[in-house]
Amino acid sequence: MKVHRLEITAFGPFAGHEVVDFDLLNEAGVFLLNGETGAGKTSVLDAICFALYGSGPTTVGKGGRKAQHSDHAEPHTAPSVEVEFTAAGRRWCVTRSAAWREPSRRAASGWSDRHATVLLREYVDGAWIDRGYRPDDVGQTIHHAVGLDREQFTQVMMLPQGKFAQFLQAGSREREDLLETLFGTDVYAAVQDELKTRSDAAKSDLATARLEVERSEDLLSRLRTRLALTVDQLPVDAAATTAQASFSGSGTGPVPVSESAAGTGAASSDGSGESEGSVEEGEPSLRDRWRELVTECSSVTARVESTRDDAAAAHARAQQRVAEIEALSALVARHEVLTRRRAELQSDAERLDETVRRLEGHTAARELREPLAQAEGTREREMAARSAVERLRTALLTDNGEGWTFRDVLPDRPEVLDEARAGDRMPSGLRDAAVSAREAAKGVVARVRKLARDETILKADEERLRRLEDRAAEVGDRLRLLQETLTSAQEEQESLAAQVKDEALIRERARAARAAVEASREYARARAAEEEKARGYERAEGMRREAAHTVEALEARRYANAAASLASELRDGDPCPVCGSTSHPRVAAGGPEEDVTAGMLERARTERDSAQDATDAAHEQWQRAQQQSVEWLAHGASEDLEAVAEREQVARHAEEELDAAMEHWQRAQQRISEATAAVDELEAERSRIATESAGLQTVVETTWVRCAEEREQVSLLTGHFPSADALLRAAEDLVGTVSRWQEAQAELDAARQERRSSEDALARALERSPFTSEKEIAAALLDDREARELTVWVTGIRDETSSLEAELATADMRRVAGLGQDERTELSEESLHRAHSERDAAERRRDGLNRHLGGLEALAADARSHAHEAPSLEHTLEAAAERSARLAGLADVATANSSENSLRMTLTSFVLAAKLEHVAAVASEHLSTMSSGRFTLVHTDQARGGGKSGLGLEIDDAWTGVRRGTETLSGGESFFTSLALALALADVVRAEAGGTEIDTLFVDEGFGSLDEQTLEQVLETLDGLRRGGRVIGVVSHVSEMKQRIETQLVVTKTPQGSHLAVEAGPWGAHVG
Repeated sequence: MKVHRLEITAFGPFAGHEVVDFDLLNEAGVFLLNGETGAGKTSVLDAICFALYGSGPTTVGKGGRKAQHSDHAEPHTAPSVEVEFTAAGRRWCVTRSAAWREPSRRAASGWSDRHATVLLREYVDGAWIDRGYRPDDVGQTIHHAVGLDREQFTQVMMLPQGKFAQFLQAGSREREDLLETLFGTDVYAAVQDELKTRSDAAKSDLATARLEVERSEDLLSRLRTRLALTVDQLPVDAAATTAQASFSGSGTGPVPVSESAAGTGAASSDGSGESEGSVEEGEPSLRDRWRELVTECSSVTARVESTRDDAAAAHARAQQRVAEIEALSALVARHEVLTRRRAELQSDAERLDETVRRLEGHTAARELREPLAQAEGTREREMAARSAVERLRTALLTDNGEGWTFRDVLPDRPEVLDEARAGDRMPSGLRDAAVSAREAAKGVVARVRKLARDETILKADEERLRRLEDRAAEVGDRLRLLQETLTSAQEEQESLAAQVKDEALIRERARAARAAVEASREYARARAAEEEKARGYERAEGMRREAAHTVEALEARRYANAAASLASELRDGDPCPVCGSTSHPRVAAGGPEEDVTAGMLERARTERDSAQDATDAAHEQWQRAQQQSVEWLAHGASEDLEAVAEREQVARHAEEELDAAMEHWQRAQQRISEATAAVDELEAERSRIATESAGLQTVVETTWVRCAEEREQVSLLTGHFPSADALLRAAEDLVGTVSRWQEAQAELDAARQERRSSEDALARALERSPFTSEKEIAAALLDDREARELTVWVTGIRDETSSLEAELATADMRRVAGLGQDERTELSEESLHRAHSERDAAERRRDGLNRHLGGLEALAADARSHAHEAPSLEHTLEAAAERSARLAGLADVATANSSENSLRMTLTSFVLAAKLEHVAAVASEHLSTMSSGRFTLVHTDQARGGGKSGLGLEIDDAWTGVRRGTETLSGGESFFTSLALALALADVVRAEAGGTEIDTLFVDEGFGSLDEQTLEQVLETLDGLRRGGRVIGVVSHVSEMKQRIETQLVVTKTPQGSHLAVEAGPWGAHVG
């Protein structure tokens, strides 16, 4: 990891915005953080660590949190740190702001909390790309990129005050955690885990194989027990036959298993036997025992099948006997039912005859039903018509309840109503009088409606006349207002005329100012492009010089190695191209550098030519950019953009004032035109209103007189009625009443005639029937539902009688009628019950044997299946036992759980011990120089203080010849030993490809504990690291350090806050 840039704002002692270009410091290799006590040297390291991990090495771990918002900064300035760095070949930039409080911007007092923020970006293809803004995500990404967490970072790359010797004094566990991160030993831990996982899996497989064999043996025992129980449950004769056929010689009774088989089952069930699933010498294998069970099952099954077939034949015979008894018993029972029903039908003969007679009388009366109904209907119709005539006659001659009678409708014909009151029929002249009265009422209504229309027109004319008078007054008022508006607009236009006379000049000045601003902006952009092209040309020229230097170096090396090149091409017997000799006793040898081939030289020349072309192209682009800048100056551009912009603003303001004045002048002109047109239009309208009002006044007066005369005539014609419409309704009611009286009278005459005709027809029908009166007909008639029910009953009795006699005449019924007493006794319930019992017993015997047979077949199938699986189970158990033993041994050695691992070290610890041994060797080189050859670091495998073995460090003191612990070192000795160890860690990690690359080291204090000679030796070591490409930042108050290290990051302390500045200088000129 290497830091390129640091920006600090309102953080710690830094009140403002401080920027540090670390690339200047990186070029020096070693630099000093210089400043007074309390100026903020350590805060620079805090800022870098805070940006990366959210906290610095001195912000936590001291009993609380250190304030990160600068007390010198403005209250509203947010604290933030931005670090740009390279890690693992990728360039990153992280910007982080701590949580802080600022005064409330809304309230007069109080504070507002601001949350912590973070932004991580990556530089890809010339642009910064956001990679995260959530603290957790950013932390994981930085940890992955840098390869260290905060604690490891402060132990390896940034050694803060008071913690410099932490790794030196750390225990084995802490060292192991750090070394695992630095050297990327995940693969060895993965190997440990994989061996442990495979060992556990093998043990699980072995346990599973054992369990499967035990399950098979247990199942074998249970199946033998099932076979014995099945034979025990067979019927006595079947069990004896089965035992005699299959197990002869095994003892008395139907026991189906041998003593050896029973013993095996018992052993399996109680868990005894070999743990690996093997059998003792001479004992049958699992497969043989399963095959023996299969043979026994097949023998028992064959005998049970034979017994089952005999039971099935006996059941069929018993079933046939039951069916014969049940069929004959059913015929006897049916014969008894038919006999009883025939007796019941014979007892209902009298009721049947009576019902038949009633139905015959109903049939005769039904033929007279229609003439009788017609006679009754005509009588009812005549009575209804007579009532209607009387009701209409009464309504015509009485008051209707509204204060008038029909006599008021016929004031000129009262005699027709008197005639209607005296006679039974309607007078002949009544209808004509009613129609004449209705026509007269219609004429009155028409006159009333015309009068209403005339009065409506009169009201409309009066309203129109009033509106014309109002409009005339309104037109006069508007004319006065328009005259005032016209005068005001003319005065405004005269006042604006002086302001718009210079329009062309003002606009030309504004256009020229805008063009100058645009040209100046383009000139500024052209200048920026020109500078960029100049930098591009400088970069291209540098690359060209570097390529040319490479070609020159290769050519020099090739010339220097020419003899070696010629010698490499010589072959025995071939002439030398220099001297011509065919013997080559002393062939020139090449130097330690790699030989320069023609291909390498050609590629270098090609790259040089390409760099030359790129340089020419960049120079041409730079010249074009310069030309473009000159052209913009020719177009009026100025380098003083602010002055040009100020002139453009003045011109634009003048143009805006001109636009406003022009707009007001045009609006005034428009108001003048509009007001003039409106005045002319209103004058014409006022003249038209005067003419129209005079004519309309005359019409209104004439119409009013005519309407008054018509109202008087209508009042005389309506008489007692409240209105003409009421008179018309009364006349129409009179006409309607007279018409309905006529219709009712005609209906009465027709009903009377129909009644006479129907009574004559009924009398003629009675003469031809067996009845003498209408009452006899009514008595003989039955209800239709009752008649249908009686008909159905009679038909059913007759049909049932015929069916019953036909069934009694069948052969089966005649057979039953001829049975004797002995034959009927055989059909008793007792006999039928006995037959059922015999059949059920035979059925139970057959079904029981079938069930036993099914169980035996299933048992035999299970035995055959498991007999087939037994060899595979035994083979799997043996293979699993062998693999489990092999993997368990490997896993125990790798995890230090085996006695064969004498050091009791895990595989990961063993590898890390080798790494630490390498680190100790490299650190001893630095330490020997720093201690004048006295001290070296030695790795030890011995465990100390109950810790893990393999990760110990000891000091080998050359002066005393004694190895001792690192805790025995003095303060200064601990400092330079820790420094040597930190440098060695960085060297070893950098040399190995799989770990974290450490390019930068920060050391905070500790040099004050060194004497002058030791300090000199430490500085020589740092100088050697600088030459090897390392960057080391040193924080120290030692005055000699300030003189030796000229490249410094200076921290200046002021009452307003601290400031940072880089003072660059050649490192080598100040060392030694």
